[in-house]
Amino acid sequence: MAIKEVLVKKGILSLSFFFLCAWPLSLAASQEESSVEMTVKNLLLDPSTQTPVVLLESSKEKKALPIWIGVDEATSIALEIKKVSLPRPNTHDLIRNILNGLGAAVQRITITDLRNDIYYASIALKFKGQDYQIDSRPSDAIAVALRMKAPIYASMKVLDKAKPFGPLEKTRSESHRTLGLQTQDLTPELASLFDIKTSAGVLVSYVDLGSAASDAGLQRGDVILKVNEKSMQKTAELESFLQSAKKGELLKMEVLRKGKTVTISLNLPS
Repeated sequence: MAIKEVLVKKGILSLSFFFLCAWPLSLAASQEESSVEMTVKNLLLDPSTQTPVVLLESSKEKKALPIWIGVDEATSIALEIKKVSLPRPNTHDLIRNILNGLGAAVQRITITDLRNDIYYASIALKFKGQDYQIDSRPSDAIAVALRMKAPIYASMKVLDKAKPFGPLEKTRSESHRTLGLQTQDLTPELASLFDIKTSAGVLVSYVDLGSAASDAGLQRGDVILKVNEKSMQKTAELESFLQSAKKGELLKMEVLRKGKTVTISLNLPS
């Protein structure tokens, strides 16, 4: 029996459940007229708060819209962009599967407002010829849009009120600027959290999507032990090494991952 039939006949789920927060269509129409299309430019980590940031960029004007989101949502967005298949569906995979099973289409998602440092979004759905606007967190809306191949928009008032991205760029470390890598000194507490059987090394706390580190295969939770045979026990040592390294230089990193030592090779971006 098709998923749609099961859900409807069993009374387990009706799309009307999702539409309790539906917006008037007249409001949706007015928003469409005053919004611009965006693309997911990057995923970063705010060094001051250690909070993931999804960076949207307007398709034509190239205006940046940074949105601070949760770790789980950032991971879900990254998994979809990288086309990583999970053995079991996560929440956003489940939403996609339900929508596809019921024959509902996501027409677009829109970042609608910014109030008291909180972003708001809506998901535009079409189901059985009816149009619906569903209230959503931006991070969830973006994760769903990527899975449903739906366009992403932001209202002009959000772009006008958005926080500037400049300060975040200025505070980035050398490893972040050049490799897209966020690191921390490995403490006994962190070693216990990540189940790491060593107390020496530099812990990778976050890897920017599409960065040199990401493309080379570095992962969150890796511990950098050596770079070009030079021992790395503190983030300051890694920063100093990268500052003195030449552009385009080949870096061979000895990394501890899940109890095993692996070698990661990448070229320092020129």
